[in-house]
Amino acid sequence: MLQSWLKTALLVVLTLLVLNTPLIIGIYCGRWDANDFFGPYYTLIADHARQGQLLLWTPLVDGGCPSGVDPQIGALSPLTVGMAAITGPSEFGFRCYWLLIWALGGLGMLFLARHLGAPLWAGFVAAIGYMFSGIYTGHAEHTTFLFVMSLLPWTLWRLDAAILTRRLFPAAQGGAFWGLAAMSGYPGLFFIGSCYLALWTLARVLQSGHLDRSLPGRRPRSQETILVLAVFLLVTAVVLAPVYVGFVCETRGYSDRSGPLPRELAINDNALHPLALGTAASPYLAILGAMQKPRLWPTDVSTCSVYLCPVLLGLALTGLLNRPRDGFRWFLACVALLCLGCALGGVLPLRGWLYDLLPPMRYFRHAGIFRCYTLFTVAVMALLATRDLAEESDRGAGDFWRRWSIVAWTTAVAGALCFGVLCWMAQPGGRQLLIVLVAASQVVLVWFGTALLTLVGRPPSVTLRHHITQRYLTILVVADALLSIVLMKPAMYDSRKRVWTATEAAYSSSLDLSGQGMLRLAEWQPEAGPLDACLLAKVPVLNCTSSLTNLFHKQLLKSPVLSQSALGTERVWFSPQASLVPQEMEVLRHLAAHCDALGQPCLVVSDPLRRAGASTVTAEAENSPAEVALLPGTADVESLPPAQRVPASVVTYVDRELSLDVVVPEDGWLLVTDRWARGWRCTVNGQPQKLWIGNFIFRAVPLRQGASRVEFSYTPAGYPWLLWASWSALAAVAMASCLGASSRLPEAGHPSSMSR
Repeated sequence: MLQSWLKTALLVVLTLLVLNTPLIIGIYCGRWDANDFFGPYYTLIADHARQGQLLLWTPLVDGGCPSGVDPQIGALSPLTVGMAAITGPSEFGFRCYWLLIWALGGLGMLFLARHLGAPLWAGFVAAIGYMFSGIYTGHAEHTTFLFVMSLLPWTLWRLDAAILTRRLFPAAQGGAFWGLAAMSGYPGLFFIGSCYLALWTLARVLQSGHLDRSLPGRRPRSQETILVLAVFLLVTAVVLAPVYVGFVCETRGYSDRSGPLPRELAINDNALHPLALGTAASPYLAILGAMQKPRLWPTDVSTCSVYLCPVLLGLALTGLLNRPRDGFRWFLACVALLCLGCALGGVLPLRGWLYDLLPPMRYFRHAGIFRCYTLFTVAVMALLATRDLAEESDRGAGDFWRRWSIVAWTTAVAGALCFGVLCWMAQPGGRQLLIVLVAASQVVLVWFGTALLTLVGRPPSVTLRHHITQRYLTILVVADALLSIVLMKPAMYDSRKRVWTATEAAYSSSLDLSGQGMLRLAEWQPEAGPLDACLLAKVPVLNCTSSLTNLFHKQLLKSPVLSQSALGTERVWFSPQASLVPQEMEVLRHLAAHCDALGQPCLVVSDPLRRAGASTVTAEAENSPAEVALLPGTADVESLPPAQRVPASVVTYVDRELSLDVVVPEDGWLLVTDRWARGWRCTVNGQPQKLWIGNFIFRAVPLRQGASRVEFSYTPAGYPWLLWASWSALAAVAMASCLGASSRLPEAGHPSSMSR
């Protein structure tokens, strides 16, 4: 039986690859963020991996960025780094990585199906339906979103096995999977998923048996469950520690993402519009509603699809009707509705309540991502329902089939009406009419095809029903996946030749920028290539696509003089006097106005240890040769003398090191227009020197008159100890699993399948 499941796993992967043939052979590439952000960063990670390094900081974007601690980049994830090392720094490598993540989602759903006792055909149907749902077709550009949703079924599989058997090793495996998801996944989805796993655990603890009475079990004991959860949380925390500890520490003062978002923004930004619920009828409605002009809803096209194969939706609803007293299934249905309600943002108060009650929910926007857990839950409920179908087929009963027929016909009619109404509202014309016809054929084929199959299966013939469920439903799901890719192509794929040809010609593998001096451009100007192509060409820019945004950085870019001071090859400045100022936007505006009026930059500094307010600091108090004074208001800023460029000879300029030989005419301040972060340290002539924040985002250091060698080095918080602990924990769990410390996969449908 195990061999059959492994063959099915191979079939799942082959189906994904065949349906993505144009992507594999290089006709298509990713689109939008996949090209502009995730693809270029993947190549940069690969460059470092091939040279035996890890990406911790890059001077190439936004004047410098702590990319290694950004969870969305995955620069410290062994899966991402390992894949990058294998495939190399190429767009082809990124496509392989993308398909790997995609396949992990389907395989995880397949193994979860086996754990839940679903029949083999149901595992295949759920895997394909999940991989081509609105999660993957909508967020195709967001590999960081897919990473979390692909490792969720793996995590749930092992965590559920640990809860039901009260064994610790499956809990450690689940923690390893979930910690790995955090290392390369979108933090918002990870926090939502953590709450989802908590709710699942609560339901398991409270229920009196396993999934239902058909599989006998015992009620988990509280003490043992607490120990299981402790192991799960401990392993998760150890695995994610290098990224999240670094993120919390290094982004303070560097990025606005280190603090909570305004309530209105977190609740309503990119929330799922109520009309977008109609995308459950057809994946194409996401394109038609979000990209048609005028648009039917403001939700981004990546976030508005709630489409899931009608086969899974019908099975999930039928399972509820078939087992009306199964509290676990109704609990899952309530969780699915809760996530959908949160996805609607301010339309309902649910998202606002989470913002108020759970502090982690205040740190991310895109309320529409909650819908991902709705689709996942419906797929799980469908798996539970297929067990009922298999049992009734064995008994020759037909209650499930009759209920399924009613549900299938009802949802088919509702889906067709919804599709027709939204098409009428969008009023597509021209070439879109042909695509609408293709979408309409999908509605007829899948929705009404499922309904017709339920009628054919009503006769009490076990052989006939087994034949229908194994063959025709799987064919129907594969056809639905193919049509979904065809219809969602505008949101998933782009022409590789158009996007990447010129960019790959400018590629450089060197991570040493010393030969370029201090050269920096304002921004990368691609003709048709990725916005972050500077990562491939290894050319530093001041303004780029970045997830670690900073309001001071954006405001500084608006000042011609301040922004120009950080460009070109001569961007090291000296001033005999600087003002100590608080990190406040109003002060930056006054500084920018003063510098623009002078036509030259001036220098202000901020104390990283006292950023909340201003204070007067003397040179003697800080063992500094420079005069630092702060006068009331902004009078001192507006009376600052202009700074002057000083010649700087670059000794070393790599990711984590910058060494300069400079000569200053008197005691004063040196401003190096590379970004500041807490992990940066400075030495002057071999002696440690306090590093200040210069002009709100750069590095400033006091110097004495004459020649000096100024050296900057970067080490994020907890590095390398936390990284060693994280990778060691993952390696230990993986090795123990390979050596057989974990229980072997059980036979599907056997009571022990709930415990392994």
